[in-house]
Amino acid sequence: MVTMSSSADAASRVGLRRLFWRVHFWAGLVTAPIVLFAALTGLLYVLAPQIEARVHADVDHVAAPAGAVPMSLDVQLAAARVAMEGAMPRAVVPAFGAGDTTQVFFAAPPSVHAGHGAGAEHDPGLPQGRIVYVNPYTAQVAGHLAEMARFKTWARKLHASMLQGDGWRWLIELGASWMLVMLATGLALWWPRSQAAGGPGWRALVPRWRRGRATWRDLHTSLGLLMGGVLAVVLVTGLTWSRHAGENFRAAQAALGQNSPRPPKDLRSTPLDGRSPLGLQAAFEAARAAAPGVQMQLTLPQGQHGVWRIENFDRGQPDQRFVLVLDAGSGEPLFRSGWQDLPLLPKATALGIPFHRGEFGVWNQLLLALAALVAIFSVVSGVVMWRARRPTGRMAAPPIDAGNVRALPLWLWAVTGAMAWAMPVFGISLAVFVGIELAWAAWRRARGSALT
Repeated sequence: MVTMSSSADAASRVGLRRLFWRVHFWAGLVTAPIVLFAALTGLLYVLAPQIEARVHADVDHVAAPAGAVPMSLDVQLAAARVAMEGAMPRAVVPAFGAGDTTQVFFAAPPSVHAGHGAGAEHDPGLPQGRIVYVNPYTAQVAGHLAEMARFKTWARKLHASMLQGDGWRWLIELGASWMLVMLATGLALWWPRSQAAGGPGWRALVPRWRRGRATWRDLHTSLGLLMGGVLAVVLVTGLTWSRHAGENFRAAQAALGQNSPRPPKDLRSTPLDGRSPLGLQAAFEAARAAAPGVQMQLTLPQGQHGVWRIENFDRGQPDQRFVLVLDAGSGEPLFRSGWQDLPLLPKATALGIPFHRGEFGVWNQLLLALAALVAIFSVVSGVVMWRARRPTGRMAAPPIDAGNVRALPLWLWAVTGAMAWAMPVFGISLAVFVGIELAWAAWRRARGSALT
Protein backbone atom coordinates (compact mmCIF):
# COMPACT_ATOMS: atom_id res chain seq x y z
CA MET A 1 0.00 0.00 0.00
CA VAL A 2 2.86 2.36 0.89
CA THR A 3 4.57 1.42 -2.36
CA MET A 4 1.45 2.23 -4.39
CA SER A 5 1.05 5.59 -2.60
CA SER A 6 4.71 6.47 -3.16
CA SER A 7 4.41 5.50 -6.81
CA ALA A 8 1.31 7.71 -7.20
CA ASP A 9 3.07 10.62 -5.53
CA ALA A 10 6.07 10.21 -7.83
CA ALA A 11 3.81 10.09 -10.90
CA SER A 12 2.00 13.21 -9.67
CA ARG A 13 5.32 15.05 -9.27
CA VAL A 14 6.44 14.01 -12.75
CA GLY A 15 3.12 15.15 -14.22
CA LEU A 16 3.29 18.46 -12.40
CA ARG A 17 6.87 18.98 -13.59
CA ARG A 18 5.88 18.32 -17.20
CA LEU A 19 3.03 20.80 -16.95
CA PHE A 20 5.28 23.46 -15.39
CA TRP A 21 7.85 22.84 -18.10
CA ARG A 22 5.28 23.33 -20.85
CA VAL A 23 3.90 26.51 -19.25
CA HIS A 24 7.46 27.82 -18.79
CA PHE A 25 8.26 27.02 -22.42
CA TRP A 26 5.20 28.67 -23.95
CA ALA A 27 5.37 31.69 -21.64
CA GLY A 28 9.02 32.22 -22.55
CA LEU A 29 8.50 31.74 -26.26
CA VAL A 30 5.48 34.01 -26.56
CA THR A 31 6.66 36.83 -24.28
CA ALA A 32 10.35 36.81 -25.27
CA PRO A 33 10.01 39.89 -27.55
CA ILE A 34 8.15 41.80 -24.83
CA VAL A 35 10.71 40.86 -22.18
CA LEU A 36 13.57 41.91 -24.45
CA PHE A 37 11.87 45.23 -25.19
CA ALA A 38 11.10 45.89 -21.51
CA ALA A 39 14.64 44.98 -20.42
CA LEU A 40 16.35 47.08 -23.09
CA THR A 41 14.14 50.14 -22.56
CA GLY A 42 14.36 49.68 -18.79
CA LEU A 43 18.15 49.66 -19.06
CA LEU A 44 17.94 52.88 -21.06
CA TYR A 45 15.69 54.46 -18.44
CA VAL A 46 17.97 53.41 -15.58
CA LEU A 47 20.83 55.32 -17.24
CA ALA A 48 18.67 58.45 -17.67
CA PRO A 49 20.24 60.51 -14.83
CA GLN A 50 23.71 60.24 -16.35
CA ILE A 51 22.40 60.87 -19.87
CA GLU A 52 20.33 63.87 -18.75
CA ALA A 53 23.32 65.33 -16.91
CA ARG A 54 25.01 65.65 -20.31
CA VAL A 55 22.19 66.51 -22.69
CA HIS A 56 20.19 68.87 -20.44
CA ALA A 57 22.99 70.55 -18.47
CA ASP A 58 22.41 73.85 -20.29
CA VAL A 59 18.86 74.18 -18.93
CA ASP A 60 19.19 72.36 -15.62
CA HIS A 61 22.08 74.38 -14.21
CA VAL A 62 23.37 77.95 -14.17
CA ALA A 63 26.35 79.63 -12.56
CA ALA A 64 25.66 80.44 -8.90
CA PRO A 65 27.32 83.75 -7.96
CA ALA A 66 29.03 83.74 -4.55
CA GLY A 67 26.62 84.87 -1.87
CA ALA A 68 23.76 85.32 -4.34
CA VAL A 69 20.19 84.91 -3.04
CA PRO A 70 17.44 83.56 -5.34
CA MET A 71 14.89 86.12 -6.46
CA SER A 72 11.23 85.84 -5.52
CA LEU A 73 9.47 82.88 -7.15
CA ASP A 74 6.71 85.25 -8.25
CA VAL A 75 9.27 87.21 -10.29
CA GLN A 76 10.65 83.98 -11.76
CA LEU A 77 7.15 82.80 -12.66
CA ALA A 78 6.39 86.13 -14.34
CA ALA A 79 9.53 85.80 -16.48
CA ALA A 80 8.50 82.28 -17.52
CA ARG A 81 5.01 83.46 -18.45
CA VAL A 82 6.45 86.20 -20.66
CA ALA A 83 8.59 83.62 -22.43
CA MET A 84 5.53 81.44 -23.07
CA GLU A 85 3.42 84.39 -24.28
CA GLY A 86 0.49 83.97 -21.94
CA ALA A 87 0.30 80.15 -21.81
CA MET A 88 -1.19 78.73 -18.61
CA PRO A 89 1.38 77.69 -15.95
CA ARG A 90 0.50 74.42 -14.27
CA ALA A 91 3.19 73.75 -11.68
CA VAL A 92 6.53 75.06 -10.42
CA VAL A 93 9.55 73.19 -9.06
CA PRO A 94 11.72 75.78 -7.28
CA ALA A 95 15.51 75.55 -7.59
CA PHE A 96 16.69 73.14 -4.89
CA GLY A 97 20.47 73.14 -4.94
CA ALA A 98 22.99 75.88 -5.68
CA GLY A 99 23.14 76.38 -9.43
CA ASP A 100 19.83 74.59 -10.14
CA THR A 101 17.22 76.29 -12.29
CA THR A 102 13.57 76.75 -11.37
CA GLN A 103 11.28 74.63 -13.55
CA VAL A 104 7.90 76.02 -14.60
CA PHE A 105 5.53 73.52 -16.22
CA PHE A 106 3.02 74.89 -18.72
CA ALA A 107 -0.09 73.09 -19.95
CA ALA A 108 -0.31 72.33 -23.65
CA PRO A 109 -2.20 74.84 -25.80
CA PRO A 110 -5.92 74.02 -26.19
CA SER A 111 -5.40 73.20 -29.89
CA VAL A 112 -3.25 70.20 -28.90
CA HIS A 113 -6.17 68.67 -27.05
CA ALA A 114 -8.77 69.13 -29.76
CA GLY A 115 -11.00 66.08 -29.72
CA HIS A 116 -9.71 64.82 -26.35
CA GLY A 117 -11.98 66.74 -24.00
CA ALA A 118 -11.74 70.19 -22.50
CA GLY A 119 -9.01 70.71 -19.94
CA ALA A 120 -7.13 67.51 -20.75
CA GLU A 121 -3.46 67.60 -19.81
CA HIS A 122 -2.34 64.50 -21.66
CA ASP A 123 -2.90 63.21 -25.14
CA PRO A 124 -3.35 59.49 -24.57
CA GLY A 125 -0.85 59.37 -21.71
CA LEU A 126 1.95 61.35 -23.40
CA PRO A 127 2.73 64.77 -21.85
CA GLN A 128 2.15 67.60 -24.31
CA GLY A 129 3.16 70.59 -22.18
CA ARG A 130 6.42 72.55 -22.01
CA ILE A 131 8.94 73.25 -19.25
CA VAL A 132 10.55 76.69 -18.89
CA TYR A 133 13.83 76.85 -16.99
CA VAL A 134 14.50 80.08 -15.10
CA ASN A 135 17.77 81.30 -13.60
CA PRO A 136 16.75 81.88 -9.95
CA TYR A 137 19.43 84.55 -9.42
CA THR A 138 18.55 86.76 -12.41
CA ALA A 139 14.99 85.65 -13.29
CA GLN A 140 16.17 85.20 -16.88
CA VAL A 141 14.91 82.24 -18.89
CA ALA A 142 17.72 79.70 -19.41
CA GLY A 143 15.72 77.73 -21.99
CA HIS A 144 12.57 75.70 -22.50
CA LEU A 145 11.73 72.20 -23.68
CA ALA A 146 8.68 70.15 -24.54
CA GLU A 147 8.01 67.73 -21.68
CA MET A 148 8.53 64.79 -24.04
CA ALA A 149 11.91 66.27 -25.04
CA ARG A 150 13.28 65.45 -21.59
CA PHE A 151 15.23 62.23 -22.05
CA LYS A 152 13.95 60.69 -18.81
CA THR A 153 10.32 61.40 -19.70
CA TRP A 154 10.81 60.02 -23.21
CA ALA A 155 12.57 56.88 -21.89
CA ARG A 156 9.85 56.31 -19.26
CA LYS A 157 7.06 56.54 -21.81
CA LEU A 158 8.99 54.31 -24.21
CA HIS A 159 9.38 51.70 -21.48
CA ALA A 160 5.77 51.93 -20.27
CA SER A 161 3.83 52.18 -23.54
CA MET A 162 6.22 52.15 -26.53
CA LEU A 163 5.39 55.87 -26.95
CA GLN A 164 1.86 54.87 -27.98
CA GLY A 165 0.07 56.25 -24.94
CA ASP A 166 -1.96 54.54 -22.24
CA GLY A 167 -3.84 52.35 -24.69
CA TRP A 168 -0.72 50.20 -25.22
CA ARG A 169 0.16 49.61 -21.57
CA TRP A 170 -1.63 46.25 -21.72
CA LEU A 171 1.28 44.83 -23.73
CA ILE A 172 3.79 45.54 -20.97
CA GLU A 173 1.27 44.14 -18.46
CA LEU A 174 1.13 40.97 -20.54
CA GLY A 175 4.91 40.57 -20.47
CA ALA A 176 5.25 41.40 -16.75
CA SER A 177 2.53 38.97 -15.63
CA TRP A 178 3.89 36.06 -17.68
CA MET A 179 7.44 36.79 -16.56
CA LEU A 180 6.22 36.34 -12.98
CA VAL A 181 4.86 32.96 -14.08
CA MET A 182 8.22 32.13 -15.68
CA LEU A 183 10.06 33.01 -12.45
CA ALA A 184 7.73 30.81 -10.38
CA THR A 185 7.74 27.82 -12.76
CA GLY A 186 11.50 28.17 -13.32
CA LEU A 187 12.08 28.00 -9.56
CA ALA A 188 9.81 24.95 -9.29
CA LEU A 189 11.59 23.19 -12.15
CA TRP A 190 15.03 23.91 -10.68
CA TRP A 191 14.29 23.06 -7.03
CA PRO A 192 16.82 20.33 -6.20
CA ARG A 193 16.59 17.37 -3.89
CA SER A 194 18.75 17.54 -0.79
CA GLN A 195 22.08 15.72 -0.71
CA ALA A 196 20.69 13.42 2.00
CA ALA A 197 18.01 12.30 -0.47
CA GLY A 198 20.57 11.69 -3.20
CA GLY A 199 20.18 15.08 -4.88
CA PRO A 200 22.74 17.81 -5.58
CA GLY A 201 21.59 20.11 -2.76
CA TRP A 202 23.37 23.47 -2.76
CA ARG A 203 25.66 22.32 -5.57
CA ALA A 204 22.74 22.91 -7.95
CA LEU A 205 23.58 26.62 -7.63
CA VAL A 206 27.02 26.14 -9.21
CA PRO A 207 27.01 26.12 -13.04
CA ARG A 208 28.71 23.22 -14.81
CA TRP A 209 31.15 24.58 -17.37
CA ARG A 210 31.94 23.26 -20.85
CA ARG A 211 28.91 20.99 -20.92
CA GLY A 212 27.10 22.49 -23.92
CA ARG A 213 23.36 22.77 -23.37
CA ALA A 214 23.76 21.81 -19.69
CA THR A 215 26.03 24.84 -19.15
CA TRP A 216 23.47 27.12 -20.79
CA ARG A 217 20.75 25.63 -18.58
CA ASP A 218 22.80 26.06 -15.40
CA LEU A 219 23.64 29.68 -16.22
CA HIS A 220 20.01 30.34 -17.20
CA THR A 221 18.93 29.02 -13.79
CA SER A 222 21.68 30.39 -11.56
CA LEU A 223 21.52 33.93 -12.88
CA GLY A 224 17.73 33.86 -12.74
CA LEU A 225 17.88 32.78 -9.10
CA LEU A 226 20.53 35.40 -8.32
CA MET A 227 18.38 38.27 -9.61
CA GLY A 228 14.96 36.67 -9.13
CA GLY A 229 14.08 38.75 -6.07
CA VAL A 230 15.01 42.02 -7.79
CA LEU A 231 13.10 41.05 -10.93
CA ALA A 232 10.04 40.08 -8.86
CA VAL A 233 10.02 43.49 -7.12
CA VAL A 234 10.39 45.27 -10.47
CA LEU A 235 7.58 43.25 -12.05
CA VAL A 236 5.14 43.62 -9.15
CA THR A 237 5.73 47.36 -8.77
CA GLY A 238 5.39 47.80 -12.51
CA LEU A 239 2.04 46.03 -12.42
CA THR A 240 0.74 48.32 -9.66
CA TRP A 241 0.65 51.29 -12.05
CA SER A 242 -0.35 49.32 -15.13
CA ARG A 243 -3.77 49.91 -16.61
CA HIS A 244 -5.85 46.87 -15.64
CA ALA A 245 -3.82 45.15 -12.89
CA GLY A 246 -3.18 48.59 -11.40
CA GLU A 247 -6.90 49.31 -11.19
CA ASN A 248 -7.47 46.01 -9.39
CA PHE A 249 -4.58 46.74 -7.05
CA ARG A 250 -6.09 50.09 -6.12
CA ALA A 251 -9.51 48.49 -5.65
CA ALA A 252 -7.97 45.91 -3.31
CA GLN A 253 -6.23 48.70 -1.40
CA ALA A 254 -9.56 50.46 -0.94
CA ALA A 255 -11.26 47.26 0.21
CA LEU A 256 -8.52 46.71 2.81
CA GLY A 257 -8.65 50.32 3.95
CA GLN A 258 -5.10 50.85 2.70
CA ASN A 259 -5.63 53.86 0.43
CA SER A 260 -3.16 56.71 0.63
CA PRO A 261 -4.64 59.79 2.34
CA ARG A 262 -5.77 62.11 -0.44
CA PRO A 263 -7.16 65.63 -0.33
CA PRO A 264 -10.97 65.64 -0.59
CA LYS A 265 -12.13 66.60 -4.08
CA ASP A 266 -14.40 69.33 -2.72
CA LEU A 267 -11.60 71.40 -1.16
CA ARG A 268 -12.14 75.02 -2.20
CA SER A 269 -10.47 78.28 -1.38
CA THR A 270 -12.56 80.92 0.36
CA PRO A 271 -13.54 84.04 -1.65
CA LEU A 272 -10.85 86.70 -1.59
CA ASP A 273 -13.28 89.56 -0.84
CA GLY A 274 -10.82 92.18 -2.01
CA ARG A 275 -7.78 90.48 -0.46
CA SER A 276 -4.68 89.71 -2.53
CA PRO A 277 -4.29 86.04 -3.39
CA LEU A 278 -1.46 84.06 -1.79
CA GLY A 279 1.59 84.41 -4.03
CA LEU A 280 3.92 81.63 -5.18
CA GLN A 281 6.73 82.72 -2.88
CA ALA A 282 4.40 82.86 0.13
CA ALA A 283 3.01 79.39 -0.65
CA PHE A 284 6.55 78.06 -1.00
CA GLU A 285 7.61 79.57 2.33
CA ALA A 286 4.59 78.04 4.07
CA ALA A 287 5.37 74.62 2.60
CA ARG A 288 9.08 74.89 3.41
CA ALA A 289 8.23 75.66 7.03
CA ALA A 290 6.11 72.49 7.14
CA ALA A 291 8.64 70.29 5.28
CA PRO A 292 12.15 71.77 5.33
CA GLY A 293 14.91 70.28 3.19
CA VAL A 294 12.56 68.72 0.63
CA GLN A 295 12.49 69.42 -3.12
CA MET A 296 8.92 70.51 -3.85
CA GLN A 297 6.46 70.81 -6.67
CA LEU A 298 3.80 73.49 -6.29
CA THR A 299 0.65 73.11 -8.39
CA LEU A 300 -0.96 76.49 -8.96
CA PRO A 301 -4.61 77.22 -8.11
CA GLN A 302 -6.93 76.81 -11.08
CA GLY A 303 -10.16 78.79 -11.18
CA GLN A 304 -11.80 81.13 -8.70
CA HIS A 305 -11.84 78.63 -5.84
CA GLY A 306 -8.64 76.78 -6.74
CA VAL A 307 -6.16 75.71 -4.04
CA TRP A 308 -2.40 75.38 -3.78
CA ARG A 309 -1.30 71.73 -3.87
CA ILE A 310 2.29 71.14 -2.78
CA GLU A 311 4.11 67.80 -2.65
CA ASN A 312 7.62 66.38 -2.72
CA PHE A 313 9.16 66.29 -6.19
CA ASP A 314 12.02 63.87 -5.44
CA ARG A 315 10.52 60.38 -5.11
CA GLY A 316 13.94 59.07 -4.03
CA GLN A 317 13.12 60.38 -0.54
CA PRO A 318 10.04 58.30 0.34
CA ASP A 319 10.29 59.06 4.07
CA GLN A 320 10.04 62.77 3.17
CA ARG A 321 6.84 62.24 1.23
CA PHE A 322 4.13 64.80 1.92
CA VAL A 323 1.06 66.47 0.43
CA LEU A 324 -0.02 69.91 1.58
CA VAL A 325 -3.07 71.85 0.37
CA LEU A 326 -3.31 75.57 1.12
CA ASP A 327 -6.16 78.04 0.78
CA ALA A 328 -5.23 80.30 -2.15
CA GLY A 329 -6.40 83.40 -0.29
CA SER A 330 -5.47 82.99 3.36
CA GLY A 331 -2.72 80.40 3.06
CA GLU A 332 -4.43 78.31 5.75
CA PRO A 333 -3.67 74.55 5.53
CA LEU A 334 -6.72 72.67 4.27
CA PHE A 335 -5.12 69.23 4.17
CA ARG A 336 -1.81 67.65 5.06
CA SER A 337 -0.44 64.12 5.02
CA GLY A 338 3.05 62.69 5.31
CA TRP A 339 4.96 59.43 5.48
CA GLN A 340 3.68 58.75 8.98
CA ASP A 341 0.10 58.91 7.69
CA LEU A 342 0.54 56.25 5.00
CA PRO A 343 -0.84 52.73 5.62
CA LEU A 344 1.42 49.71 5.11
CA LEU A 345 0.68 49.01 1.42
CA PRO A 346 1.13 52.62 0.25
CA LYS A 347 4.42 52.71 2.17
CA ALA A 348 5.56 49.57 0.39
CA THR A 349 4.55 51.11 -2.96
CA ALA A 350 6.31 54.38 -2.08
CA LEU A 351 9.50 52.35 -1.57
CA GLY A 352 9.04 49.90 -4.44
CA ILE A 353 8.27 52.34 -7.26
CA PRO A 354 11.34 54.57 -6.72
CA PHE A 355 13.40 51.38 -6.52
CA HIS A 356 11.87 50.27 -9.83
CA ARG A 357 12.90 53.62 -11.34
CA GLY A 358 16.43 53.54 -9.92
CA GLU A 359 15.88 56.70 -7.86
CA PHE A 360 17.79 55.61 -4.74
CA GLY A 361 21.20 56.29 -6.22
CA VAL A 362 23.97 54.59 -8.15
CA TRP A 363 23.70 51.30 -6.22
CA ASN A 364 20.03 51.10 -7.24
CA GLN A 365 20.89 51.84 -10.88
CA LEU A 366 23.62 49.17 -10.95
CA LEU A 367 21.31 46.56 -9.42
CA LEU A 368 18.57 47.29 -11.96
CA ALA A 369 21.04 47.33 -14.85
CA LEU A 370 22.27 43.89 -13.77
CA ALA A 371 18.68 42.64 -13.51
CA ALA A 372 17.95 43.92 -17.04
CA LEU A 373 21.04 42.16 -18.41
CA VAL A 374 20.03 38.93 -16.66
CA ALA A 375 16.54 39.17 -18.18
CA ILE A 376 18.09 39.60 -21.64
CA PHE A 377 20.43 36.65 -21.04
CA SER A 378 17.51 34.52 -19.85
CA VAL A 379 15.69 35.08 -23.14
CA VAL A 380 18.80 34.44 -25.24
CA SER A 381 19.82 31.33 -23.29
CA GLY A 382 16.26 29.99 -23.41
CA VAL A 383 16.23 30.27 -27.20
CA VAL A 384 19.69 28.65 -27.43
CA MET A 385 18.57 25.68 -25.29
CA TRP A 386 15.37 25.28 -27.29
CA ARG A 387 17.22 25.27 -30.61
CA ALA A 388 19.77 22.78 -29.27
CA ARG A 389 17.12 20.18 -28.48
CA ARG A 390 14.55 20.97 -31.18
CA PRO A 391 14.28 18.41 -33.97
CA THR A 392 14.32 19.96 -37.44
CA GLY A 393 10.91 21.16 -38.51
CA ARG A 394 9.24 20.69 -35.11
CA MET A 395 8.22 23.04 -32.32
CA ALA A 396 9.37 20.55 -29.68
CA ALA A 397 7.16 21.84 -26.87
CA PRO A 398 7.46 19.67 -23.72
CA PRO A 399 4.82 16.91 -24.02
CA ILE A 400 1.88 16.66 -21.60
CA ASP A 401 -1.38 14.74 -21.33
CA ALA A 402 -4.66 15.11 -19.43
CA GLY A 403 -3.17 13.32 -16.43
CA ASN A 404 -0.57 16.04 -16.03
CA VAL A 405 -3.34 18.62 -15.74
CA ARG A 406 -5.19 16.47 -13.19
CA ALA A 407 -1.98 16.42 -11.11
CA LEU A 408 -2.42 20.10 -10.32
CA PRO A 409 -3.20 20.52 -6.59
CA LEU A 410 -6.28 22.51 -5.59
CA TRP A 411 -4.24 25.34 -4.09
CA LEU A 412 -2.53 25.91 -7.43
CA TRP A 413 -5.90 26.20 -9.17
CA ALA A 414 -6.87 28.80 -6.54
CA VAL A 415 -3.63 30.75 -7.04
CA THR A 416 -4.08 30.70 -10.82
CA GLY A 417 -7.65 31.97 -10.50
CA ALA A 418 -6.55 34.76 -8.15
CA MET A 419 -3.80 35.79 -10.58
CA ALA A 420 -6.26 35.81 -13.48
CA TRP A 421 -8.57 38.10 -11.51
CA ALA A 422 -5.80 40.40 -10.26
CA MET A 423 -4.14 40.63 -13.69
CA PRO A 424 -6.92 40.60 -16.31
CA VAL A 425 -4.52 40.68 -19.26
CA PHE A 426 -2.87 37.55 -17.87
CA GLY A 427 -6.28 35.94 -17.38
CA ILE A 428 -7.37 36.62 -20.96
CA SER A 429 -4.07 35.40 -22.42
CA LEU A 430 -4.22 32.29 -20.20
CA ALA A 431 -7.69 31.52 -21.56
CA VAL A 432 -6.32 31.89 -25.10
CA PHE A 433 -3.44 29.49 -24.31
CA VAL A 434 -5.81 26.95 -22.77
CA GLY A 435 -8.09 27.21 -25.82
CA ILE A 436 -5.14 26.58 -28.15
CA GLU A 437 -4.03 23.59 -26.07
CA LEU A 438 -7.54 22.09 -26.09
CA ALA A 439 -7.90 22.62 -29.85
CA TRP A 440 -4.47 21.08 -30.41
CA ALA A 441 -5.35 18.08 -28.21
CA ALA A 442 -8.64 17.56 -30.06
CA TRP A 443 -6.88 17.71 -33.42
CA ARG A 444 -4.26 15.17 -32.29
CA ARG A 445 -6.96 12.84 -30.98
CA ALA A 446 -8.80 13.11 -34.26
CA ARG A 447 -5.60 11.99 -36.01
CA GLY A 448 -5.18 9.15 -33.53
CA SER A 449 -1.90 10.50 -32.15
CA ALA A 450 -0.70 11.13 -28.61
CA LEU A 451 -0.69 14.73 -27.32
CA THR A 452 2.76 16.28 -27.68
